[in-house]
Amino acid sequence: MGKNPDLNIKYLALVVLVFSIATCSDGATPNPIKVQGRYEIVFHNARVLDPETNLDAILDVGIVNDKIMAVSTEVLTGSLEIDASGLVLAPGFIDLHSHSEGYETAAYQVMDGRTTRLELESGVYPVDSWYESKQGQELMNYGASVSHTAVRRHLQDQAESRLRGTLNPNLTIISQKIPEHIYEDFIPTLQQGLMAGAIGVGSGTQYAPGITRPEMLDVNLVTAKNEMCLFTHVRYGSLIEPYSTFEALQEVISNSAISGSCAHVVHINSMAMSATSELVDIMNNARSNGIDISTEMYPWDASNDRIRTLMFDPGWENRWGVTPQDLQSKSTGERLTQEEFDALRTGIGDDRVLMHMNTEETLILALQDPQMIIASDAGTLRDRFEHPRTAGTFSRVLGHFVREKKALTLMEAIRKMTLLPAQRLQDFTPGMKTKGRVQVGADADLVVFDPNLVASGATYLDAKQYSKGYHYVMVNGIFVVKEGSLVADVYPGKPVYGYLK
Repeated sequence: MGKNPDLNIKYLALVVLVFSIATCSDGATPNPIKVQGRYEIVFHNARVLDPETNLDAILDVGIVNDKIMAVSTEVLTGSLEIDASGLVLAPGFIDLHSHSEGYETAAYQVMDGRTTRLELESGVYPVDSWYESKQGQELMNYGASVSHTAVRRHLQDQAESRLRGTLNPNLTIISQKIPEHIYEDFIPTLQQGLMAGAIGVGSGTQYAPGITRPEMLDVNLVTAKNEMCLFTHVRYGSLIEPYSTFEALQEVISNSAISGSCAHVVHINSMAMSATSELVDIMNNARSNGIDISTEMYPWDASNDRIRTLMFDPGWENRWGVTPQDLQSKSTGERLTQEEFDALRTGIGDDRVLMHMNTEETLILALQDPQMIIASDAGTLRDRFEHPRTAGTFSRVLGHFVREKKALTLMEAIRKMTLLPAQRLQDFTPGMKTKGRVQVGADADLVVFDPNLVASGATYLDAKQYSKGYHYVMVNGIFVVKEGSLVADVYPGKPVYGYLK
């Protein structure tokens, strides 16, 4: 890989950096870039896409250490030279919403073009020990928010332990309001997480019904004070009043307006269902009136659920806009009848289902919104019945929605998976200023793929399948996918911290 420090210094001394790259709003070839010298790795004749400059041209790209050092119309020389003719070279994909853990799942994800995965919705606590546990162990770059939900549980656990002398494992803390006598520790504990490097605050509000509205506003106030962002799973998911997604989104917008906080709403498509476009328009209107709000979606029509949960309490059909026919059994692959639903609801057996609650038309309308970010809501691949978004989200966009449906251009799709997430974070996450771009000085987090072949291998009933069409994936200048195959025994992932670290 050419990682000898002495050689690196020599290469750097030889490299004459770019005079300038012309911004190509029309996609034309940039002005010639004068470079000379030898690089560690060179990609020849790649179709280079840089979404920040709208660059779309056949160029050579030179890499030294973990940085892009040349993007050139001239032929470069390198210790390793790769013919990328016919292939697209783009920034590595940045996943803002990943709950994934472990090497095996990461392997599927780098084969999907991901080079950074961030746990921002749920977050983590304690923050410092989470980052420390990952040093030198990760295929991809990694980072997390501080978890609102975990912090409140931690404080309540401590209070319960002091009261009883031992922790009660059956305590339903998520359903409880934080007692006044420990609330004074709540904001300082969130603040400690931010100081430890967290990227904002994550709040799984729907999963912790004990979170009051004043508490939620306080969380917004702490993010505003620290010039950070709140990443939130909104309080409700329902098409009907009361307790609708509309109402939940209004809470987020209202709190942002009151506090001046940045807010990011996760997976709007799975919360708003058929009303997704309507709620995206509301966020756009709020943004035009000075509210710092954004959202994301994954490109799949179904969510994972279990029939014997609160999700399917009476009235679920109206809340979610679906019927038993929209439920697909994970064990059989068949859609359910009313009788089969009733039997699973009240009996035993495998009650895991896919709930198909978005149409393709709904997904396309949301994807086409200029500010829509693509994120996966990935889990950990324990078996083939996990959601295919864990392994195939970004390739599904490129293969299905770009190539097959022509719902997006290739540049639009790349922007939603690279530049937009980087820009969303970069004001309070310094490391994001050099990600999501193919420019001199940017991080060498890169994907090289065949646009005619790229596709998700993962399906709803067989999630443990690699995506197709990727020839190379680099993380910080190190190959994690090379010539279409995983590279063994490399762990180039680096931490991504919030600016308070």
